[in-house]
Amino acid sequence: MPKYPITWLDYKLPTGKQFAVAVCGSSGMICHMYLGSDVVRRAFIRQVNVEGENCGGAQHCLAFECPLNHTGKEHIAHMLDMHEDEMLDEETAKIWGTESVADSLVKFVEAVSKQIPEALKKEPPIEENPKEEKPKA
Repeated sequence: MPKYPITWLDYKLPTGKQFAVAVCGSSGMICHMYLGSDVVRRAFIRQVNVEGENCGGAQHCLAFECPLNHTGKEHIAHMLDMHEDEMLDEETAKIWGTESVADSLVKFVEAVSKQIPEALKKEPPIEENPKEEKPKA
């Protein structure tokens, strides 16, 4: 099963709050995000398995435009540590054009996705046992 690299990028909000996004090497889209610092998540989320129409991260992914993604809206709320979607406060709802916390996350991911460097989009699979080059005599 081909494995594609996940690359973590660090960003800062205007408020100074740090967040990181993981870019899927298969789709070139954001597949995970977290606020603050989480070295454990970075250590475990380093690659994604994709074979044909099956993706190992399809049930828990922020790459909403990816044809392999199967993350439902109810799971987006779960990713935000909510039992169900909640309403934004009035000021934030005006900024994002939605009253839904889950929908605002989708819009935020879309906005950040526009900043992903082209070099990270559609990376080749990781070779599991790369052949070592023999030294030339």
